[in-house]
Amino acid sequence: MTQFSQRTDWPTATNLLIWRIEEKKRSGVPLIDLTESNPTHCGFGFFNRGWLEPFSDEKNLSYTPDPHGLLEARQAVSAYYAGKNINVLPEQVFLTASTSEAYDHILRLLCDPRDRVAIPSPGYPLFDCLAALADVDISRYLLLHDQDMWRISAEGIRAAFGERLKALVLVNPNNPTGNFVKPSELEVINERCRETGTAIISDEVFLDFGFHAEGVQPLSLAQNHEVLTFTLSGISKILALPQMKISWIVVSGPETLRRKAIERLEIIADAYLSVNTPSQHALGAWLGACGRVQREILERLAFNRAALFRRFQEDSRVQVLPCEGGWYAVLEIRSGRADEELAMELLENNNIIIHPGYFFDFEKGNFLVLSLLLQEKIFQKGIDRFWAGLNHRKT
Repeated sequence: MTQFSQRTDWPTATNLLIWRIEEKKRSGVPLIDLTESNPTHCGFGFFNRGWLEPFSDEKNLSYTPDPHGLLEARQAVSAYYAGKNINVLPEQVFLTASTSEAYDHILRLLCDPRDRVAIPSPGYPLFDCLAALADVDISRYLLLHDQDMWRISAEGIRAAFGERLKALVLVNPNNPTGNFVKPSELEVINERCRETGTAIISDEVFLDFGFHAEGVQPLSLAQNHEVLTFTLSGISKILALPQMKISWIVVSGPETLRRKAIERLEIIADAYLSVNTPSQHALGAWLGACGRVQREILERLAFNRAALFRRFQEDSRVQVLPCEGGWYAVLEIRSGRADEELAMELLENNNIIIHPGYFFDFEKGNFLVLSLLLQEKIFQKGIDRFWAGLNHRKT
């Protein structure tokens, strides 16, 4: 009999691509990491000592636990949504140390072992791990790519519903495909969830990073009152401060359901009380800097997206797929090489790191995924190396 739980019985063998990346790093080979999505490593000008000033306040020496989080911090979250013309009351808000913890709280609230949640595909690979740790099964609904855009299909949503489905996860905009939830899509989702008593979990960490695509208006589900809804966000993305460890859940929906969910979440959150006091006190001041921070990030994203389109606009082997928001770009590869094979070649011959599409559960085709956060000169150098690699030239 094993000492360890079956939920941790994951494959432990290192993926060959990851193994070669680590080997090159240990050998001191200078790599350009086109997957870098840690904003603290990307040379943004808004990082300075001013972010630390709230930590010197003496009130940080006092500990006043609250399962929701400190009231002043939740009021800051309410003000953030008020700036979007969305009314969120502080009592609807629960602070967590990360969106991963927020997911865990919600899965513990909604699911018994072997219940199911539906997630988008393509999508971020962390969901599988979080579900396994909560003893929850995963089903997937496919996103469709047509007319140069990704979308949620009504057929895909209806097919996702079945026995023991407790929640439908929306990532808004989706990572890495960058499509926002549209009102017409939400109408279908609400209708199906209302019929089946299924909750919605809307992950909106990238909501503020829209590219102003024609006819696209980012829609937050924090204002969704049709069905029980949990909206997730946090400062790791909206303020590029992952090290400060504050995220949140906004609970919305029909009043009776919302009240019952809040009562139960209070007990779950009270068992952890994971959010540190100094960051909670600082949250209001930090959120006040949203405009400045997001302008710089959006300028970086726009510059790098434009550079990517320029580099490959006349290359039939690579299509830069349009997207509506987020920090990533998806490339469809038509060079005759599989995505993992090409990613390995680019690493070995050109010393660049790029994600093969299967990391994100692309169902078919050959895709590569890269981050748009890198400093402009580094990003340009990286995509130049990429282009050279496509032409079988070493760099």
